[in-house]
Amino acid sequence: MKERTPARFATEEVPLYYQLATLLREQILSGHYSPSERLPTEANLVEDYGVSRITVRQALKSLEEEQLIERSAGRGTFVSDEIKSPERLQMNGSLDDLISMGVATSVKLVDLREVAASTDDRRIFGLRKGSRVVQCTRLRYTQEQPFSYIVNRMPAHIAENFDEHDWEEVSILRFFEEKLGLDLKDAEQTVGATLADALLAKILDTRVGAPLLSVDRVVYTRAGDAVERVHTYYRGDVYSLTVHLTRDPDQSAAPRSWTLKDDGEAVF
Repeated sequence: MKERTPARFATEEVPLYYQLATLLREQILSGHYSPSERLPTEANLVEDYGVSRITVRQALKSLEEEQLIERSAGRGTFVSDEIKSPERLQMNGSLDDLISMGVATSVKLVDLREVAASTDDRRIFGLRKGSRVVQCTRLRYTQEQPFSYIVNRMPAHIAENFDEHDWEEVSILRFFEEKLGLDLKDAEQTVGATLADALLAKILDTRVGAPLLSVDRVVYTRAGDAVERVHTYYRGDVYSLTVHLTRDPDQSAAPRSWTLKDDGEAVF
């Protein structure tokens, strides 16, 4: 009988043991389980997550191979004594933070081509039907470790100002401001979560089923013109996104009225 996918797991496309191992790994690295702390028993994990004992054992074997846990017959499963959380890139400021981060990390150009503008491209950039945009695919690194896969799209008349090496050697936002004289004001973005498929896992040097942040962003000038669309996948174990909540000054008399301010994240 085929094992069902519990409601708490997002997809049947990724093996359940990968998903369970990913969840437990995140709990260990985030400090939910402390070094030397005993993990729930296999029976507890089966009951808690609605999976089979075989799935639990495969997940624990994966974590043991990563030296995150230690298993002892008759005693149980324990978090390893020395667990070091991976260093994370974290941004919590403005467009200036995005620009500076472009300088602090390195980029590899994967693909550069001109393509037909999609319906969304035409709407966002104000282009006519039949227009072209330039699509640039890049891989960004920190300390020689890949942490984001980026697809930039922009109108051809803007992209034509870039030489091929500019896509790897300069911050695109900084290039907009310093080379093209564009007055950048803000960006609009949507943040979601997804799991790494086989292709993204290989590109980002992570596991199939590993958690990724999925970010769609449009950058605007002060005049309100969109100059760039970006879709980025970030490794969840390397990158974190901070969101700042602040009260709307015009609603100070209403304690329950809040403005959500996206205090932004990484990179172009």
